[in-house]
Amino acid sequence: MMSTAATQPTSVICTLHIWPSRWNLPSIDPTCIAAIFYLQLTIPGRFEVVECTDPDVSPSGKFPFLTHGHATVSSVPAIISFVSSLVKSTSSGARDLDASLSALQRAKRTAWCSHVEANIGDLVAYSFYSVDDNFWKLTNPIMASMLPIPQRYYVPGRIREMHRPRLEAAGLWTQTASESEKDSFGKRQKKGDPKDNYARAFERDKVSALAKASFALYAKLLNGQKFFFGERPTTLDVYLASHILLLLDPPFPDHLMRCILEDSYPTLAEHARNVQTEVSQIPRQYLVAPAQKQSLLSLIPRPLTNPPKTKESRMDEADLRFRRMRWMWFALAFGGVACYVAQLWIKVTVVEASRRPRRVQRHEADQFTEHEAKVMDEEEGKEEEDEDASVQDGDE
Repeated sequence: MMSTAATQPTSVICTLHIWPSRWNLPSIDPTCIAAIFYLQLTIPGRFEVVECTDPDVSPSGKFPFLTHGHATVSSVPAIISFVSSLVKSTSSGARDLDASLSALQRAKRTAWCSHVEANIGDLVAYSFYSVDDNFWKLTNPIMASMLPIPQRYYVPGRIREMHRPRLEAAGLWTQTASESEKDSFGKRQKKGDPKDNYARAFERDKVSALAKASFALYAKLLNGQKFFFGERPTTLDVYLASHILLLLDPPFPDHLMRCILEDSYPTLAEHARNVQTEVSQIPRQYLVAPAQKQSLLSLIPRPLTNPPKTKESRMDEADLRFRRMRWMWFALAFGGVACYVAQLWIKVTVVEASRRPRRVQRHEADQFTEHEAKVMDEEEGKEEEDEDASVQDGDE
C-alpha cells in the first residue's frame, strides 16, 4: 500500500503526520487510517506520510494533522474540508468522493460519520485501553516499542487515562481496569475473588449488547450493498472501514469485537475489506518519509517550525495540563539540583570554617611548646654556666 520517498520522485504537495503503522494497517489509530484512506482516494500519490510518536508537534496535540506549505490543519473533518477545497483547483488532481451524493445524502453522511467516530470509536478505544489483557499484553508493548526512552514508560499510561473519561461516560470502562489493582511498580496484582469474575462476565455481556446495537445500525444501513451509496466508496465508507479494521486485524488477547463482527455482522467485515482493497489497488501509492529519530531532547517542549495560528484554549484540557505539569517538572528538577548544589557548598564551607580554628589552635600550641622548650634550654644553659663558674672559683 505504501512506498518509500526515495523510490518515487513525484513531488509531494501535502504531508500527513500520523501514528506509526502495525498489523499491516497504515496506523494504530482509526482517525489516522481514515485520513490516509481519504487522501489516497482523493489525491492518490500526491501526499507524503510521516510516522510520529510525539503528539506535541501537532497544533491540537493529536494525530493526524496535515501540512501544506504554511497551512496546518488538524482532525479528520478539517483535513477533509481542506482537501475538498483543492478539488476546485484543476491543477491539484483532486477528486470529490461525495460528488455523486445529493444534498440529503450529504447531510446523512455527515451525521453518520459523527456517529461512527463517537460510537464505533468508543468500541475501538474499549478494545485498546479498557480491557486489561488487551492493554497490558498488546497496546502497552506496541506503543512502548514505538517510543524512545523515557517516554515509553509513561506515555501509554497517559493516553489510557485520556480515554478513561470518554469510556466511563459511554459505560465501557471496566471495573478491573483500575489503579487499585496495580502495585507501586505499575504491575497488576492477581485477585482470585469470585465477585470479580461475576463482575467481569456482567460487563462483558453489557459491552457485547452495546456493540451489537451499534453494528446492527450500519449493517441495516449497508443493506447488503458493496458500499453505502453505490459502487464507489464515499467518506462514510472510509470512516467506518478505518474503525472496523482496527477491531479485526490487531491480535487482541480478548477478541470480543472480532468475534461479534465475524459471527453476527460479516457484511461489515466484508465492507471494510472492500474499502481496503479499493485503496490498495490504486496504482499511484503515497510516499512514506523516513522515521523521525528521537532522543532525550524530545522531552523538552519546542514550537513548530511554522507555528499555526491556533489559540491555546482550543486544545484539550488534558493536553494543556500535561504541558504545564511537564514545565513544572523541569522547574522542580532544576530547582532541586540548584538546592542540592547550594546545600553541598554550605556544608563544605561550614566544615572548612570549623577546621580553621583547630588549625590555628594547633599552630599556637606548637609555637608555645617551642617557646617553652627554648626557655628551658636557655635556663639549663645558664645553670650549667653558673656551675662551671663556681667550679672554677673553687679550684682557684
